[in-house]
This record gives sequence, C-alpha cells and structure tokens, in this order.
Amino acid sequence: MFAVVMVVLWLLGEALKTRDYVPYFLECHSALTSVSETILEETDEFSVVHLMLRSELGIEVESHLRVPAHGPGLRPTIVILGGVRTGRRTVEYLGDTGDWLVVALDYPYRGKKSGLSRVEFLASVPAMRRAVLDTVPAGMLVLDYLSRRGDVDRDRYVLAALSVGALVAPSLADADDRVSSVAIFFGAGDLGALIDSNLDLPWPLKPGVSWLGSVLVSPLEPLKYVGRIHPRPVFMLNGSDDPAMPERCARALHEAAREPKTVCWLPSGHVSVHSPEFHEQVVGEFVAWLRAIGFLSAGETLELLPG
Repeated sequence: MFAVVMVVLWLLGEALKTRDYVPYFLECHSALTSVSETILEETDEFSVVHLMLRSELGIEVESHLRVPAHGPGLRPTIVILGGVRTGRRTVEYLGDTGDWLVVALDYPYRGKKSGLSRVEFLASVPAMRRAVLDTVPAGMLVLDYLSRRGDVDRDRYVLAALSVGALVAPSLADADDRVSSVAIFFGAGDLGALIDSNLDLPWPLKPGVSWLGSVLVSPLEPLKYVGRIHPRPVFMLNGSDDPAMPERCARALHEAAREPKTVCWLPSGHVSVHSPEFHEQVVGEFVAWLRAIGFLSAGETLELLPG
C-alpha cells in the first residue's frame, strides 16, 4: 500500500512539473487598487521612492523606484528582479542611470529567510510556495503601476534579473508581453538538477529532497517559458566557474531560448557584489547588448555602477 501511495504521489508531482502555469498567473493578476508612494531620498539628480502596491485579489508587492530628476518626457525603464528583500539596496547601489527609470522588486514573502531550523523550514514551506505562485502576478502589478505613469517609454521596458530573479524572469516575461526585452544574469534551467547540485545532503535523502523541491518551484521552471519570450530579445550571461549555477543548467536555458538571443560567458563565479572588476564586466556586456538592440543610443548614459 505504501508503495502504491508513493507511486501516485510521484506521478502527481511529475504532472505538476510539466504544467503550464501562465493561465494561472493571469487568473491571479487583478486590478491595481492601492498605491502607496513614500519619498526616501531626493537629490538634484534623482529621487528614491518606496512603493507598496496591492491588487484587487489581495496580492501585495513592495518595490523601490529611482526616478531621474531631469530628462525627456518618456523614459526607458529597467525592472530589476534580484535576491530576496534586496530592492532598496539595489537602487541605493546604482551609479549614474542617466534618463532611465529603475524599479527593483521585493518578493511577496514576509517570512524568515535564513537561519531556519528544520522545523521552521517545514513550517515555512506553505508560505514559500504561496510566494512562488504570487511572484509573477506581483511583477505584473508593478508593470500596471508603471503603465499608469506618464513618464514611461512603453517600448523600452527591460526586465533585468539575477540571482533568484533569474529563475523567475522567463515566466513573468511570458505572462506579460509589456516586457519588451529580458536580461538574465547567472540564470539556469532544469530546477531539479539545479537544486540537486546545491544541496549538501547524504544519499538517499538528497534525491528525494531535490525532487520535492523541483515540484514546489515547478510553476517557475524557466525551461517551460524562456522559448516563448520570442520575438522579444533575450540576453543571457553566465560565469564559467559558477558553483551555484552549473554549466549544464545554464546551457539548458540558453538552448531553450529562441532568437533573437545573445549568450555571454564570463570567466567568473557567481554574483560578486563587492568586486568592481566583476561589475564592470557584467554591466559592460549588458550596456553593449542594449546598444545592439537599439534601446540605448550612443549619446545616452547608463553606468549602473557607483560613482
């Protein structure tokens, strides 16, 4: 009887892993009903605004917006998906963003994210799962807010994603065609293999935990969505010595994407926020791509690095 139950659970999990969740994400996307804007910083060059958005169905998303003080009427926009609760740190770190408007999202997860005991982790799984499912509609809510503004160039929305965000970006871009281009830094596909490579557990515990994790995060599996970003341009950058994002998983993502796509490999490890040389390489490749697709003219500035 136990064996039968396990087989049924496995079949159910495998079915869930192949499910296309875009229709579900669209059902969860509802009207933007509440906007809270608080200015956190204001200089002669820019202002930083804290945003709290809420939808009709109750999804909330916190973001931080950096708005140039001067510039043209319509501004190109970068929407950043980074790590968990890094939105404000991201906009504070930026250098000269020129005429670009930048918004950095935080994920709709309010629980403890590090230093969890096994009991705390298990108790947090439902909330984590809920946050996974809410992330795409939350991103769409931010795009709703941007669409209401009168200073946004809707033909130049760039979704730039790294760390956890690199795993979310393909599903968000597939669900919302207002995203006009996508840049994925240190991303990967095949989340089961990715989880397995990052788990430090003994066999036979490791395969079971990896499989369960792949089922829980399967709504965002990048391999299901990245090919459907076409015909919008996609930029993918990875480090050849990245222990967190194995080369086989990165190449799986690259191969699943369709043209027009740009693939860049750097002789580096994973994201290194404290290395100026690292950032100079990454930003240099990103800016070159923006120029190549016509999103950045020769006279425009987009430094992104601190001055």
